[in-house]
Amino acid sequence: MTNQEITIQDFLEQEKYQSVIEFVENILISEEDNNSLKIYLAIAYLCLEEIETYRSILLNLVLNSSEEELIIIAENIFNMADVQVKQENFDLAIILYQEGLEINPQCNSAYINLAQLFTQQGDFDSAICLWQELILQQPNLIISYEELGLLWQNIHEYNRSIEIYQQGLNIEANNLKILTNLAYSCLKNNQTDLAQIYLEKIIINDPNNQEALGELGYIYILENKLDLGITLWQKILNDDFCEQYISWYNNLENKSENLTININLIKALKNKLDRGEIALYLGHLFFEQKQYFLSINYYQIALENNVKDDSLYYHLILSLCYTQQSSNCHELISNYLNILDSINPEKSQAIINIFNKNSSLKLIENSTNIPKNYYIKTADWVRETSNINTNYREFDLDNILRLKPPQNNRNNLHPSFYFPSSIELSKPFIVNIENGRFYLREDEGSSAVITPENWLIGDISPESPALSPNHPDSHPSKNSIFQTKFLPPIQQIKGNVMVLAGLLNNIYFHWLFDILPRFKLLELANINVADIDYFLIDNRTNFQRETLTIFGIPPEKILPLSFPLHIQATNLIVPSFPGSIAWMPSWSCEYLREKILGNQTIVNNPHKKIYISRDRSSNRRLINEKEVINLLLKYEFEIVNLELLTVRQQAELLSQAKIVISPHGSGLSNLVFCPPKTKVIEIFAPNYVYPCYWLVSNLVDLDYYYLTGEIIGSKHFHQLLYPDSRFEDIYLNCDDLKQLLTILCN
Repeated sequence: MTNQEITIQDFLEQEKYQSVIEFVENILISEEDNNSLKIYLAIAYLCLEEIETYRSILLNLVLNSSEEELIIIAENIFNMADVQVKQENFDLAIILYQEGLEINPQCNSAYINLAQLFTQQGDFDSAICLWQELILQQPNLIISYEELGLLWQNIHEYNRSIEIYQQGLNIEANNLKILTNLAYSCLKNNQTDLAQIYLEKIIINDPNNQEALGELGYIYILENKLDLGITLWQKILNDDFCEQYISWYNNLENKSENLTININLIKALKNKLDRGEIALYLGHLFFEQKQYFLSINYYQIALENNVKDDSLYYHLILSLCYTQQSSNCHELISNYLNILDSINPEKSQAIINIFNKNSSLKLIENSTNIPKNYYIKTADWVRETSNINTNYREFDLDNILRLKPPQNNRNNLHPSFYFPSSIELSKPFIVNIENGRFYLREDEGSSAVITPENWLIGDISPESPALSPNHPDSHPSKNSIFQTKFLPPIQQIKGNVMVLAGLLNNIYFHWLFDILPRFKLLELANINVADIDYFLIDNRTNFQRETLTIFGIPPEKILPLSFPLHIQATNLIVPSFPGSIAWMPSWSCEYLREKILGNQTIVNNPHKKIYISRDRSSNRRLINEKEVINLLLKYEFEIVNLELLTVRQQAELLSQAKIVISPHGSGLSNLVFCPPKTKVIEIFAPNYVYPCYWLVSNLVDLDYYYLTGEIIGSKHFHQLLYPDSRFEDIYLNCDDLKQLLTILCN
């Protein structure tokens, strides 16, 4: 590279595009045929979005260059695209890759980089087309099959991932990456026979492959080959891990029933206990997963091996009731119930109570208060019922999310972070609905705002799980209210009722980001608290009561959540969510900082290194937290339990943070109070990577990193231990953390 090109590259990397233009045009006065510099001139115009000038220069170059020169021109464009990726100018990088491929469509690396960039931006259709095009051009390029298969796998299109992986095996029959993912896809697609073939092939080539041994063991367990399954699972359980897991469990104050079963199974496998004991714990785990036929099978094996345990009979009876799998089922249930009664009369009576309760349930079919149809948006209802005094008001607040990927793992980004550089949220609004209704399901996982005409309003009736904006599964036609048999009776309330309830109201994250910013809309609408008769809002927890005081809500006007919750008000006033559930805009973060920090300014010289522990929580705890804390203390981290602090104290603490590390959990909601450029390391369970705190970090300009915990044994063994991925406890490889700390703390 010449000195001239080095200077140009420096300008480009600093995004000084006008300087590039002036520098190159000055050289071209005396070197007008210097095509190697003209391409930089074209690139600079493209970066400045002066497309016509760029096209004119490029066309002239293409018409007056040899094939060799064209390859060099394309290479320069690709290099500039790489620079734009590093600078997180992804839209521009995509354009540059596409332009370069127009000139040199044979560049495999550009295809690969562009396809991976499309994937990371959530543009799966474009990525799929590129991989398919590359396969047509280079049918023996194995990475195309690996990546396209993985893309189909990540979006749960297992039939297609299986097809692509199998094509890849025609090129590299023993490709372990493809074989591993192919076996996993087959298992997810319930093709266990095929999965077994591929797993056995892996083990032939790699006899100590832990993932393959564990997955094959899982298949044996599904096929009732208990002894074979036990043998393989005993091979995958590392003694050091088992000892740490058991020691951690023994010191826990909050031991859930499911975690106890996990520990018992691991102890039984590690200590090579009687197969009946192992069968008992397997029965319990399958029962927790609602795989009742499998639980019945293993409970019966436990009985055949003389295991006497009241929990066995209790869960076996329930499993039989749930399946009614044989003609003599009632006789079996009666026999087992008699045995259970002799061992533990209380549990026997508990089952009888369940029977009695179920037999007495009377559901009201086709209840008249179930909505008969829906509006997608509140504005749709307003337009169609213009004769109604709706007092609908929309607010022109910044609703664009500007997103950049996590700072680490960019070449191996978790699919949970596949989003475009910008997302437009719906504009917030507030609406009055005379004689409107509000319903909240008892588990707080589904809500509904219903018009007087008995229509659901979709954009203010969210449900769990909190999906990304405009996700097709969040369409109001899929709201569970349309499948329910009945709704609770309607409670009539006279007056103006402000609905500020949301989903999972007592979860700190949802409270902070879904509920509190709605007060901003009340302020913008100049709604006087004195004009509101009731605020329908949760006030069960200390953090709720504290923040309601900060936001000036009189306690006597609070209508607390009590279930069943189905109200109709003379006038229902509903402020929208800031964006969509769990997806909030930047203005909501600024509002929270202003209201909760008050006169406390975020420090200009943050200095604290903070680790937020979850050892008081009931899930997503670090199994090897002692090891993690010992490492963090060497870097002078402060270990905190945020549950012991008020909301304002949490905000003040995080406003001084230089680095924050924590397992995924509500404590990270306080990232909203951190100074810009605070470094964040979020620790995820391997099967639960939810990007809400990455979003918060983007909104307040933090440097976000993440680590994922280790799989215990193999994927399906791990999922057997933790069937609900939201509650997985985490085993973190401290070497990964140390490597990241070495970079961030220097």
